[in-house]
Amino acid sequence: MAKHILIIGSPGSGKSVFSAALASAAGKRNRQTLLISGDSRISMLSFFCGNTDADGLGTLYAGEITSQRTADAIKILREFPNIGVMGFQIHERKRQEGTTAQIQQLYTVLDGMAEVVIWDGTSDWTDAFQTVMTAKAEVTACLLTADVKGLLYFKQYQDKIRRLAHCLLLEGLSKPYSLHEEMDVTIGGFDGILPFGREIERYVMEGDLFSILTCCHTRYRETVEHTLDDLLEGRMEK
Repeated sequence: MAKHILIIGSPGSGKSVFSAALASAAGKRNRQTLLISGDSRISMLSFFCGNTDADGLGTLYAGEITSQRTADAIKILREFPNIGVMGFQIHERKRQEGTTAQIQQLYTVLDGMAEVVIWDGTSDWTDAFQTVMTAKAEVTACLLTADVKGLLYFKQYQDKIRRLAHCLLLEGLSKPYSLHEEMDVTIGGFDGILPFGREIERYVMEGDLFSILTCCHTRYRETVEHTLDDLLEGRMEK
């Protein structure tokens, strides 16, 4: 059985960047790792692994969730052979969101396919993906932007967050969105120890988000490693 890790957080907190960093760290430990990007509004598959003709989640949800169809929808990365990725494909003709039952079935199928499954969640708690995985995941990391947006998100959902069995709260922006923020003294998350937004954007546009750790501050890489330890071992306070 796999260890299921859910990443949630306020809008713009960099859930996908952090999910990729965790998956990269787990893969380097020779853990068979799957990363599932569940936000149907953003086609993340090409950002994680470049141009690919692999079926996305939209195509998978259009039919029965079987082991074979699920395996066909997993993109194994050439540079990171211990990591497989699933997400919505930008050019899918049959793109659609999964139902609660389909996502539950996907969870069951993936449970026997990897050692670590990282579920890259959304900021919308009404989303079926979010609803299923907050109930299913053994551990959760919640990223909060260090601004009013993050505070309002936490105030709105704090009761639900506190009810999660094992949840680790991480505060900080993980990617700036404007030139003003790039010129500020605190760039990115964890008190400015992520690279400039432009550097992150380059990896995203090249479809090589799993290489993000190569340009991050040492303290950020250490944070990712420590967080992965805590999530895998369940060492966090409720």
